[in-house]
Amino acid sequence: MKLSRKKGPVKTNKAALRTKKSFDFNEFRHSFESLDTENYGSWPLSVKITVIGFIIALIAALSWALPISSKIDEIAAAESEQQTLLDSYREKQSRARHLEAYQAQVIQMETEFNALLDQLPKDTRVSELVEGINMTGVDSNIRFQDISVEAEIENEFFIEQPIRIAALGEYHQFGSFISGLAALPRIITMHDFEVSNPQPSLDVLPELNLVLQTKTYRSKEVAPEGGETDTTAGGN
Repeated sequence: MKLSRKKGPVKTNKAALRTKKSFDFNEFRHSFESLDTENYGSWPLSVKITVIGFIIALIAALSWALPISSKIDEIAAAESEQQTLLDSYREKQSRARHLEAYQAQVIQMETEFNALLDQLPKDTRVSELVEGINMTGVDSNIRFQDISVEAEIENEFFIEQPIRIAALGEYHQFGSFISGLAALPRIITMHDFEVSNPQPSLDVLPELNLVLQTKTYRSKEVAPEGGETDTTAGGN
């Protein structure tokens, strides 16, 4: 009589199926301490992978530090130069686009400037101007100490005639005198001035000293009755 054994599912141990071992850092470090430098093939696989990875990282770092980084600097400099050239191109393009308008403006400015120059007298006639300054001072009740006609200053388009004025008076008298100078028919500009009080007093209104630098102007064109360009000082 044969006895049959009933076959059933074979139970396996799950722990036996786990062939992977957990990473042991101490064992990994110890593998470096026991390396045979004369037999690289006997090194553990983890050590080989680590050394190869280190070599690759070192090569990549050197490649970046030497040729690649210099190329990056060259590219950055080229981009900066390109931006500068683009800005210059846009500026020149804008000027070229508005060139006709600029030329028209220049012609208009030259016309207006020449018209202003034509309004300047052909000679200064200093004697008449000094007489007008003197009369304005008399009307303002100031007392002149000096009216000095200084040397002319030649500019590109006109000639300046400086006149230095020194006078005595009060504040309101000086104000009236300045207003009178501005009302003269000749173009007169006022520049450096100095007002001083030589004898301060609280009892009476002080008499002040005024030193004023004025300028009048004349054209460099030929006077109608002259016949030649007048570059000398105006006649008295």
